[in-house]
Amino acid sequence: MGRGGGSMNSSARDSGAAPRGLSSGDERPAEEPVFDIARAFQTDVGDMLTRSLCRQIREALLEGKVVDLPGVGRFEIRDKRRYGLVNPKSGARADLGGERAVVYRPDRKLLRDLNSSRGDV
Repeated sequence: MGRGGGSMNSSARDSGAAPRGLSSGDERPAEEPVFDIARAFQTDVGDMLTRSLCRQIREALLEGKVVDLPGVGRFEIRDKRRYGLVNPKSGARADLGGERAVVYRPDRKLLRDLNSSRGDV
Protein backbone atom coordinates (compact mmCIF):
# COMPACT_ATOMS: atom_id res chain seq x y z
CA MET A 1 0.00 0.00 0.00
CA GLY A 2 1.02 3.52 -0.58
CA ARG A 3 1.60 6.22 1.88
CA GLY A 4 -2.12 6.87 2.44
CA GLY A 5 -2.48 3.59 4.33
CA GLY A 6 -5.41 2.12 2.43
CA SER A 7 -8.98 3.34 2.41
CA MET A 8 -8.94 5.06 5.81
CA ASN A 9 -8.51 8.78 5.83
CA SER A 10 -5.82 10.20 8.10
CA SER A 11 -8.19 11.30 10.89
CA ALA A 12 -9.80 7.85 11.08
CA ARG A 13 -6.39 6.17 11.01
CA ASP A 14 -5.02 8.44 13.73
CA SER A 15 -8.05 8.06 15.99
CA GLY A 16 -8.08 4.26 15.75
CA ALA A 17 -11.65 4.31 14.42
CA ALA A 18 -12.86 1.76 11.90
CA PRO A 19 -13.12 2.85 8.27
CA ARG A 20 -16.37 4.49 7.22
CA GLY A 21 -19.12 1.91 6.65
CA LEU A 22 -17.53 -0.67 8.94
CA SER A 23 -18.51 -1.19 12.53
CA SER A 24 -15.77 -1.95 15.01
CA GLY A 25 -14.85 -5.63 15.09
CA ASP A 26 -16.73 -6.29 11.86
CA GLU A 27 -15.18 -7.09 8.50
CA ARG A 28 -18.14 -6.17 6.25
CA PRO A 29 -20.04 -2.89 5.77
CA ALA A 30 -22.71 -2.48 8.45
CA GLU A 31 -25.51 -1.48 6.05
CA GLU A 32 -25.18 -4.52 3.74
CA PRO A 33 -27.12 -7.64 4.75
CA VAL A 34 -25.18 -10.87 5.12
CA PHE A 35 -27.32 -12.92 2.72
CA ASP A 36 -27.46 -10.57 -0.29
CA ILE A 37 -26.10 -13.22 -2.67
CA ALA A 38 -28.36 -15.95 -1.28
CA ARG A 39 -31.40 -13.66 -1.45
CA ALA A 40 -30.58 -12.64 -5.03
CA PHE A 41 -30.12 -16.30 -5.99
CA GLN A 42 -33.46 -17.22 -4.39
CA THR A 43 -35.16 -14.38 -6.26
CA ASP A 44 -33.67 -15.53 -9.58
CA VAL A 45 -34.64 -19.15 -8.96
CA GLY A 46 -38.11 -18.10 -7.87
CA ASP A 47 -38.54 -15.99 -11.00
CA MET A 48 -37.40 -18.85 -13.23
CA LEU A 49 -39.73 -21.28 -11.46
CA THR A 50 -42.69 -18.91 -11.78
CA ARG A 51 -42.02 -18.26 -15.48
CA SER A 52 -41.67 -21.98 -16.15
CA LEU A 53 -44.90 -22.81 -14.32
CA CYS A 54 -46.81 -20.08 -16.16
CA ARG A 55 -45.41 -21.24 -19.50
CA GLN A 56 -46.45 -24.84 -18.81
CA ILE A 57 -49.96 -23.76 -17.76
CA ARG A 58 -50.26 -21.60 -20.88
CA GLU A 59 -49.12 -24.39 -23.21
CA ALA A 60 -51.51 -26.90 -21.62
CA LEU A 61 -54.44 -24.47 -21.92
CA LEU A 62 -53.62 -23.73 -25.57
CA GLU A 63 -53.71 -27.50 -26.22
CA GLY A 64 -57.21 -27.58 -24.72
CA LYS A 65 -56.21 -29.35 -21.51
CA VAL A 66 -57.60 -28.62 -18.05
CA VAL A 67 -54.89 -27.64 -15.55
CA ASP A 68 -55.56 -28.76 -12.00
CA LEU A 69 -53.20 -27.46 -9.30
CA PRO A 70 -53.98 -29.24 -6.01
CA GLY A 71 -54.49 -26.77 -3.19
CA VAL A 72 -54.67 -23.84 -5.65
CA GLY A 73 -57.44 -24.49 -8.14
CA ARG A 74 -58.32 -25.37 -11.68
CA PHE A 75 -57.75 -23.52 -14.95
CA GLU A 76 -59.63 -24.31 -18.14
CA ILE A 77 -60.59 -22.74 -21.47
CA ARG A 78 -64.24 -22.05 -22.19
CA ASP A 79 -65.78 -20.79 -25.40
CA LYS A 80 -68.06 -17.80 -24.94
CA ARG A 81 -71.32 -17.90 -26.81
CA ARG A 82 -71.91 -15.65 -29.79
CA TYR A 83 -74.61 -13.00 -29.68
CA GLY A 84 -75.84 -10.28 -31.97
CA LEU A 85 -76.43 -6.59 -31.38
CA VAL A 86 -78.27 -4.01 -33.41
CA ASN A 87 -77.05 -0.41 -33.63
CA PRO A 88 -80.15 1.68 -32.74
CA LYS A 89 -79.15 4.58 -35.02
CA SER A 90 -78.19 2.75 -38.18
CA GLY A 91 -79.94 -0.57 -37.66
CA ALA A 92 -76.69 -2.37 -38.53
CA ARG A 93 -76.25 -5.79 -37.00
CA ALA A 94 -73.02 -6.82 -35.31
CA ASP A 95 -72.13 -10.32 -34.16
CA LEU A 96 -70.08 -10.39 -30.98
CA GLY A 97 -68.71 -13.02 -28.66
CA GLY A 98 -67.36 -16.39 -29.60
CA GLU A 99 -64.03 -15.73 -27.91
CA ARG A 100 -62.23 -18.18 -25.73
CA ALA A 101 -61.66 -17.31 -22.08
CA VAL A 102 -59.52 -18.74 -19.31
CA VAL A 103 -61.67 -19.69 -16.34
CA TYR A 104 -60.15 -20.15 -12.88
CA ARG A 105 -61.97 -22.04 -10.18
CA PRO A 106 -60.28 -21.94 -6.75
CA ASP A 107 -59.77 -25.13 -4.75
CA ARG A 108 -62.49 -25.71 -2.13
CA LYS A 109 -59.97 -26.02 0.70
CA LEU A 110 -58.31 -22.75 -0.36
CA LEU A 111 -61.68 -20.97 -0.31
CA ARG A 112 -62.56 -22.47 3.06
CA ASP A 113 -59.20 -21.42 4.54
CA LEU A 114 -59.47 -17.91 3.11
CA ASN A 115 -62.98 -17.40 4.42
CA SER A 116 -62.28 -18.89 7.86
CA SER A 117 -59.19 -16.72 8.38
CA ARG A 118 -61.09 -13.51 7.67
CA GLY A 119 -61.66 -11.62 10.91
CA ASP A 120 -64.58 -9.38 11.72
CA VAL A 121 -63.81 -5.93 10.41
